[in-house]
Amino acid sequence: MAEVREVIKKICLLGDPAVGKTSLIRRYVFDMFDDKYITTIGTKVTKKTVMVAPTGASGGVKITLLIWDILGQREYQRLHPVYYQGAEGALIVCDSTRKETIGSLATWVTSFKNVVGQVPVVFLMNKSDLVDQARLDRTEIENLSRQHSAPYLPTSAKTGLNVERAFVTVSEALARLLAGS
Repeated sequence: MAEVREVIKKICLLGDPAVGKTSLIRRYVFDMFDDKYITTIGTKVTKKTVMVAPTGASGGVKITLLIWDILGQREYQRLHPVYYQGAEGALIVCDSTRKETIGSLATWVTSFKNVVGQVPVVFLMNKSDLVDQARLDRTEIENLSRQHSAPYLPTSAKTGLNVERAFVTVSEALARLLAGS
């Protein structure tokens, strides 16, 4: 019988204000979407358990994700390192309809990794359902993805496109690290 490991892992959702971090969490955890924008003040922690089976490992890993929704406002960036402490992965989000948000991704990943080191990250290009309003060139996020050896996914909190896949991708990376230890 294959052994199942149970672990708790803290991951952060990072990105500029209004890129859809809270909406991605709501879609993933509660399968809900609300297009009303509510600013996250400080941080909000949500929990969800996911079962993954890392390639080549015997058994699976039951990961309880502690998902930290980190405020995106720049004026509070001095608080960000405090929120990053103990994180073992991140989803870093931009908004496909706002070009300036992709430019911020490099800043987010650098500040995050300066605190936690080399941990799994996944870049998300959210609001991908708004094709007519898209302002991003996919090559920009693809280049950043290659630079940081991190996958990227187009997502939509509204339709659910790749939302579960995003959280599973970071969970599988965490499970691979466990399998290697």
